[in-house]
Amino acid sequence: MNDHSPPSLERRAFSALVALLLAPVLAQGLWRPLVHVFGPSGRSGTITGVALAISGTILLVQRLRPGLLASLALGAFVAVGATVGWSLALPGLLALLIVVAAIAPLVHWLLPQLPSALDGLARRHKALATLYAVLAVSAVVSTARVSIFIGDSTRVDQQVLPGMAFLETHSCLTAYVHAAALSRKHVDNLYAEHWWDGSHGAENAYRPFTLDYYAYPPPFLLVTAPLAPLEGDFAAQRALWFGLNGLLFAVGLWVVARWVEGPSTHRVLLLAPVFFGSLPVLATLQVGNFQIAAVVISVLAMVAIQRDRPIVGGPLLAFAILSKLSPGVLGIVLLAQRRWRGAAWAAGSGVVLFALSILTIGPSPTRYFLTYALPRIRSGEAFAFLDDTPFSILTNMSAFGLPFKLQLLGLSVGDPWALARRIGNVYSAILVVLAILAVRRGGDRRSQAMVWMSLLVLAALQSPFAPGYTSIGLLWATMLLSVEIRSLRGGVLLTLVWLLIAAAPPFQSTSLLAAYSILQAALIFGVPTWLILRSATSPLDRPGAGSNPPPA
Repeated sequence: MNDHSPPSLERRAFSALVALLLAPVLAQGLWRPLVHVFGPSGRSGTITGVALAISGTILLVQRLRPGLLASLALGAFVAVGATVGWSLALPGLLALLIVVAAIAPLVHWLLPQLPSALDGLARRHKALATLYAVLAVSAVVSTARVSIFIGDSTRVDQQVLPGMAFLETHSCLTAYVHAAALSRKHVDNLYAEHWWDGSHGAENAYRPFTLDYYAYPPPFLLVTAPLAPLEGDFAAQRALWFGLNGLLFAVGLWVVARWVEGPSTHRVLLLAPVFFGSLPVLATLQVGNFQIAAVVISVLAMVAIQRDRPIVGGPLLAFAILSKLSPGVLGIVLLAQRRWRGAAWAAGSGVVLFALSILTIGPSPTRYFLTYALPRIRSGEAFAFLDDTPFSILTNMSAFGLPFKLQLLGLSVGDPWALARRIGNVYSAILVVLAILAVRRGGDRRSQAMVWMSLLVLAALQSPFAPGYTSIGLLWATMLLSVEIRSLRGGVLLTLVWLLIAAAPPFQSTSLLAAYSILQAALIFGVPTWLILRSATSPLDRPGAGSNPPPA
């Protein structure tokens, strides 16, 4: 039920934070594609700055004279004035007007939607409120900076970690759009290495970004359809992808935060904007990896199925599975829970999506994925770079990567590739067992969501190469776990775990870095496993652990 009481300081501040976070993401997601259509227009930094100014204006109007029309009018005035003053031309004007048209209704709608549990928090917890304000400002600044780099790849000073050359030149999106372009040319085997050679050479169309390798199932190429009209303009494709993924993540955070219920669940909502502007999330959005979208779509699918809406959840889950494979672990959960309608809708939708991919790109990519790419992925051959450099080894969180890290510590493991494959096989078997254990107890909504997120993380770690962005689902789960914190000690411990998982240490020694990387991997494996086992063994009558009713 909506709360129609006058908005408190906390609710106004939260709405402001959401608006200031999303405005730059939306503006940059629109501006570059519009430049592609209408021609040059202004600068990336100006677009981000004006988007923030528009949000500030809307928020001020809502404070002084609440009303949607006034917000729209004054927001549009700022957009037009900035367009004239900074010569932003038609692309800039259109992008900024759309920001006005989105942010003004969002703020107007959001205020009464926020729970009354937020009211008075700042007064009752002044120290925590001050810390939250610092984190919120940092999130806004960081998101705005990354948006500038998205709009202009020469602004490396604004990227998520300035000075880190890898992030300046790496974009997972290069692989996605290159594979889509190859599929439209109907090449024989788009996974063949010769299509991905020379990524550093003059033929690289994605400069200054190097060409990444594509290892996704063919139906994933349906995801890139919105980028096809922008083919040949990677800057525009990159910006649109950033905007779409950022907005999708925001929607996922909101839906889950409002879906969970029980005492102190307002913490999940409060932490969502801070999480959005955190280093792991922004780094993943910056490089354009699909992991965030895969996790969000999978969780939203399960939420819909739990709400007895399999017509929505089934297709979403099928889309996630066919795009990334690892969300298939949630199919085991549906079967173990005997949610036959959800599983049937997912299976049927999967058949339709698979047929659509065959019709649009032909049968060849599927044949070569099954006979060429998939065996090379499972064996690690597709990731031959895994032991090339310490950086490749240290950033790999998968079980497959453990032998290579042990070698960096000076330990003898024989043939690390052979040992890695054996570890990978054992790990896959353990994952299936955990997926079945995960549904032994239903638990409340929050517990179920944490289990889904944990399974998604563990499933993603099946890949021979699993960089740090695979921990996004785990970091999201820790947000939900924050509801259970009842003491300063518990809060410090949870924060420490979060930082150990997400942070990069300032060590120079390869041995120290290898040891830290093993610790990170242990946490990324251990915490989800603990969450699953805890859910499987906790009694149903523990506080707040009421089970959902069985499906009809």
